[in-house]
Amino acid sequence: MSSSSSSSSSSPSAASASWFSRTFRGKRRLTGMALAAAVAAPLLTVSGATSASATAPTVASIALSQVGNNCSPYYGCNHPTAWCSDFARWVWGRAGAEGTGTLNAGAISFNTYGSQNGTFHSTPEVGDAVLYDTDGSLSDDEANHVNLVVAVSADGRRIKTVGGNESGGVRHHDWFDWRTNSSPVGSSAGKVLRFIGPKGIANSPAPVEEAAPVSAVGDLTGDGKPDLLARSATGAQTLWIYPGLGNGHFGARVDNGGWSSMERVSGAGDVTGDGKADVLAVEKSTGKLWVYPGQSNGHLGARIDNGGGWGDIRIAGSRDLTGDGRGDLLAVEEETGKLWVYPGQTNGHFGARVQAGANWDSMSSVGGAGDLNGDGKGDVVAVEEASGKLFVYPGLGNGQLGARVEAGTGWGAMSSVSGAGDYTGDGKADIVARESNGHLWIYPGLGNGQFGARVDNGGGWNFTG
Repeated sequence: MSSSSSSSSSSPSAASASWFSRTFRGKRRLTGMALAAAVAAPLLTVSGATSASATAPTVASIALSQVGNNCSPYYGCNHPTAWCSDFARWVWGRAGAEGTGTLNAGAISFNTYGSQNGTFHSTPEVGDAVLYDTDGSLSDDEANHVNLVVAVSADGRRIKTVGGNESGGVRHHDWFDWRTNSSPVGSSAGKVLRFIGPKGIANSPAPVEEAAPVSAVGDLTGDGKPDLLARSATGAQTLWIYPGLGNGHFGARVDNGGWSSMERVSGAGDVTGDGKADVLAVEKSTGKLWVYPGQSNGHLGARIDNGGGWGDIRIAGSRDLTGDGRGDLLAVEEETGKLWVYPGQTNGHFGARVQAGANWDSMSSVGGAGDLNGDGKGDVVAVEEASGKLFVYPGLGNGQLGARVEAGTGWGAMSSVSGAGDYTGDGKADIVARESNGHLWIYPGLGNGQFGARVDNGGGWNFTG
């Protein structure tokens, strides 16, 4: 992880020029590279990797462990400006897939592989290669990009992927709808066209249930205690506010209506300057970021438009990371893996963003938190996807983060982690964590970046109604 400092405009889409335009300068170059690489590409030999023990979770695990790398480990970086295919075939080879020697540096070679081995899939499976193209067809024997599926939602509509040669590195992409998103990994990649399974890879796991969002939030009910946001996963996707009781548990929930139009929802500190916690949400159809002012009665006021371009940004609210007493916004840019802090103002909008780190696409959960280490400044919590470790990143009070502190292992089971203050009534900030199986826990902060014995809030927090 990096905590280097830089600043940029407040627009979320300030990524550098597309890695595809830098790489190929048009698809003719990609096709030519595929032809040349078919002869020149080195074969991969992996000691101990056999198809008998190859499994789909192995593909996902290897891919995730590479997030943040550059092209050097993959065939010696033989194609430094076009290595998405090199990365994918390297991972397949390491996992024990058969026939990877027929793949080359052209993404289209995976289509040929699928045809030769009969491994095309009409719906995604973990371990699949996924091909993208801008013209909507592979019949011209061209493809723009390839990456690997590392998770599939229970309904098969949404996937997580990992890919090489994305903004110069290996990147992780959080859940997206592969059927409707026209450019899920970058505008020059295009849309998903085909899934290809690796020959000899067995035991694809059952699709995982994509849990509805749960997020810690400050006081929305006017009793001085932090509360919790939770949203149903299906139907109208009702947004509920659960009042914190100050003892690690929650009271009767308050109905805030259907939120099915929203892609992401997160609690935040006071962004509007009225002394009340607020809520952030990204709209599916427009990519707009909206701020919903809290009203101290468990309901939300008229929303404030913060503009578009947020469709590929993972958001998380924070009570205060810049030391000005206002709520801020954490944002992980999917295309680059950069972590940005957007300082909240007092009018429901945000100031110029500050880069707070790199390679944050390697984190499965990122959340703002209160003061977890006792220095009076807001902190950040994150779960590293490859290792399942929980880290606390101390806020420095200027939008930057200090050296992370490991706070536990086995957190890969958690589908959301965040904090918004003291949930247990002991004067120390805590965090809320929801397991993938729907169990909700409060972890009491000890004031030193570590946590005490967790408080059980029961199961059923993956509710669908």
